[in-house]
Amino acid sequence: MKEIKYKKEEKLRIDKFLKEELKLSRERIKNLIKENKILVNEKPVEPSYLLNKNDSIKLIEEDIKKDEIIKPEKGDLYIIYEDMDIIVVNKPSGILTHPTPKIKSNTLINFLLYHTKLADIGAPYRPGVVHRLDKETSGVIVFAKNDFSYWSLIEQFKNRIIKKEYYAIVKGRFPEKKKIVEFKVSPDKENLTKMRVRFLKGKDALTEIEVEEHFENYTLLKLKPFTGRTHQIRLTLSYLGYPVLGDTKYGGEKTLSGKLFLHSYKISFIHPKTRKIIEFIAPFPEHFNNFLTDKKNILL
Repeated sequence: MKEIKYKKEEKLRIDKFLKEELKLSRERIKNLIKENKILVNEKPVEPSYLLNKNDSIKLIEEDIKKDEIIKPEKGDLYIIYEDMDIIVVNKPSGILTHPTPKIKSNTLINFLLYHTKLADIGAPYRPGVVHRLDKETSGVIVFAKNDFSYWSLIEQFKNRIIKKEYYAIVKGRFPEKKKIVEFKVSPDKENLTKMRVRFLKGKDALTEIEVEEHFENYTLLKLKPFTGRTHQIRLTLSYLGYPVLGDTKYGGEKTLSGKLFLHSYKISFIHPKTRKIIEFIAPFPEHFNNFLTDKKNILL
């Protein structure tokens, strides 16, 4: 057990104070407080608790380990836009958005940290991460470079201000020109790396689907997710009987390229500082363009 006496006259949030005192991320401090691993005057408190002079902070020392440091790594970055507050990139298919406890290198975050500083919130594994794309999904993604921008973007996602647009190629001729699909989803208890459709309980998943083009026995779809559930688009299309091409996890047809044909094409949001609406587009990746060109040539 470790004890720290708070000696300052000014009142300060405990999570903010311990972030500097222990050199841990604020998210880690908050979790430790909620787990009652940090006590004030022998009692549990909230992360927002304001410390008073002579407060006694007790820590269960074996649980207060230093945060891991994610190493910056040099890698290819397709930067669409960057300023002092945000950075927008075109993520290639096949790399993770951020590290995990098991995979700590060769992710987009490793490459970004080599290039620039990101917000501390979410460290060590998710610094500046306000949303994510699956490893197999390509396309536009935005990161926060400071805490102010982080909270602004998080709030915009929460209130559905941020608009996203995806494209997917599916096997078969999707029957309806446009439709909105809504159901509930939750993790699949038999396979925790997947999600499943639920109707009585789970989190709402709402997606607009529009046919962009039919060719041969395939369909190019434009999709607008109004919620941000894990695997939302992949699960939705699989449930409807039109899994994304290359999505073997959800019943999709395996492709020669081995890549998933799901691309985050467009994102728009309010810039955290200027408060102006901005929009960014990520061009289709090579495997997308090659497939579409081949199929169109067959029809000519």
